[in-house]
Amino acid sequence: MDGERVRAALLGSTVRIAATALGVVAIALVAAVALGLVGVPGVEGVDNEFGEVNDTTTVVVTDLVVDNPNPFGTGFLGASAEYTVRMNGVPMANGSKGDLDLDPGENDVRLRTYMDNERIPDWWVTHVRNGERTAVAIDARIRSDAAGRSVPVERTETVNTSMIERFDSNETRPVDADSRVFDDPVLYVNETRGEWGNVTAEETPMRATFVAYNPKDVPYVVTEMRYEITMNGVVVGEGTSQREYVIEPRSSEAIETRTAIRNERLDDWWVTHLRNDEVTDLRIEFAATVEAEDPTSLTGETVSLQLPMNRLTHAETIETDMLGSENESTSGNVSGDGNASASAVDAPAAGGP
Repeated sequence: MDGERVRAALLGSTVRIAATALGVVAIALVAAVALGLVGVPGVEGVDNEFGEVNDTTTVVVTDLVVDNPNPFGTGFLGASAEYTVRMNGVPMANGSKGDLDLDPGENDVRLRTYMDNERIPDWWVTHVRNGERTAVAIDARIRSDAAGRSVPVERTETVNTSMIERFDSNETRPVDADSRVFDDPVLYVNETRGEWGNVTAEETPMRATFVAYNPKDVPYVVTEMRYEITMNGVVVGEGTSQREYVIEPRSSEAIETRTAIRNERLDDWWVTHLRNDEVTDLRIEFAATVEAEDPTSLTGETVSLQLPMNRLTHAETIETDMLGSENESTSGNVSGDGNASASAVDAPAAGGP
């Protein structure tokens, strides 16, 4: 029994001694950090780029340059890296990497963060509501549990587009019908205007206006306007407006039609945008049905004209650099330009009234 008591006492003493030693080390570590004797690793540079992308997920690859100011490794500091991406305040991706054992001096740390593509429609709504402008906020930081401190590096990229602005045009464009009854062109469109409507979570409406001139001696009745919107070949909107407009002979009339992007299709477009090196070919195509009195008919019959309106097709290329991948590695609090651009390519103009 005495031997057991002795062993228990010795074991208890050993545990107490170890706990006390650990406590002393922890206190000493905290004191050393407070006195500046032990430094907290910090981010010296950050590079971001999109990695793999599939129908559901986008990978964000982040390469950090982390400086360990201490002459020893950081295994005992409980160092970890954290990363967050927000687009107009919408959380898009976040991730972390723990148990960083950093050597003295500069270290390369790679993070892989996963973005749910279903967040793309949420971001898109903010982009359009914000005047086609997005602030991409990137926050990367190194945290030390032992020191109870974190050192962040923040970066903001600005992405601007001008899809709706470039729809506006004062160019006169002829519209052909390839009809056996009327010589081409059967119409001239002298002006186009567009503006975003009330964007909702479900759709992004656009009001399109065409000022059309009827060069013939009979009135036209526009019975239907059709449209299709594609982004990199993905159909993101299509529909028909059946409001009728009458264009009197040798007169002009403003024809309005409502188009809309179905926001739930934008995550499919996003995949093509990234796979195409952040380049999108946007196309908005229109067609119309026009009824007019047949000038060759003796009984006043009407003829229906199907107008493809190819010369009114709006096409433009949108290029973005959402994460600032084309910029150099940065450190500190940085505000950059996402280098977004859009160039419009419309059908060539032709003469008309």
